[in-house]
Amino acid sequence: MAKTTTNIRQRKNGLWEGRYRLNGKQCAVYGQTKAEAKAKLAARMTEIEQGICIERTDLTLEEWGWEWLKTFKEGKVRHSTMDNYESDFRMHVVPFIGHIKLKDITALHIQRTYTKGLNDGLSPKSIRNIHGLIHGMLDKALSLDMIRKNVSEDCELPVVEKTEMHTLSDVELRQFLEIAKDDPFYLMYYVDFFTGLRESELIGLTWDCIDFEQGTIRVYRQFVRIASGPDKGKMMYTSLKNHKERTIHPAPSVMGALRQAKKKQAEQRLRAGSSWNNEYDMVFTRDNGMFVRFKTLYVHFKDLVARISRPEMRFHDIRHTYATLSIQSEIDFKTLSLSLGHATVAFTLDTYGHVSNRMSQNAADKMEKLICSL
Repeated sequence: MAKTTTNIRQRKNGLWEGRYRLNGKQCAVYGQTKAEAKAKLAARMTEIEQGICIERTDLTLEEWGWEWLKTFKEGKVRHSTMDNYESDFRMHVVPFIGHIKLKDITALHIQRTYTKGLNDGLSPKSIRNIHGLIHGMLDKALSLDMIRKNVSEDCELPVVEKTEMHTLSDVELRQFLEIAKDDPFYLMYYVDFFTGLRESELIGLTWDCIDFEQGTIRVYRQFVRIASGPDKGKMMYTSLKNHKERTIHPAPSVMGALRQAKKKQAEQRLRAGSSWNNEYDMVFTRDNGMFVRFKTLYVHFKDLVARISRPEMRFHDIRHTYATLSIQSEIDFKTLSLSLGHATVAFTLDTYGHVSNRMSQNAADKMEKLICSL
């Protein structure tokens, strides 16, 4: 273990400095108060003892970025989130400012990186994701006293415009379900329109999630394609988007559709014989038991919505349709939020508040008619 000596003193500018020598080198941490400096110094001593103290101060942003991801993020965030971090860092940060020393990075360096990304076609949301990555890296470096300021805080970010939400009316939904009856994925559409499951949750639904006796569906994982890293391109289960498992109580008709799916799958298995391969015991499968591909489901769905003159509909709009119809059916926002798996009720209100506002206006119109009739 490296030998260290420490002392705490107040600088002329009022800051408190916790000084220590590590392997003959003078180092320091800083705080607004003596207690803060003392706490930082104690934390640094613990890091040194555990062997995780980064002694070098000439690290480049690339070197520190990979260290930050491995030490502070790996195993602490979802697999897909880690993939996105690594991909964004490798493709949109390292080639432009990765070579610059951490201590020499300026807000202008980072801002130019964002401008370059926008000019290359990245969306404002992607730029904000990259900013979150860089900000996190620099914030940790700041807390470790590797830099004096998180310069990314001075950057300006592009405004993200919300994607327009498309939903089917109850009349359009009836039309859709009618023409979809002969589609091989009809039961998937039916279940999704009346549960609001995310596409990755729907495709990844397994029979252990279905409780016919209680009439419930447990949602605890999602089936996704890995975007980067050693498993790039593979389909696998990961935790949910916000790590919040939920159990929903759908309408009896939905449970009836799931019973139909079970019967249909049993028939498919008999026909497939030895070629049957439902590795994960999924609820919705192809004729040979394999999982339903995202692209295939999307193509079928787009063909159906075009036939009811709604070609702009995305598969995710099934979820929006479920939420909108739920609100119009006077399901309360807390229940809806839990059903959708949102992190907070506030997020649900922010996303679908416009629907509630229209309903409030309708209620006011009805009240006005009542008043006028008196």
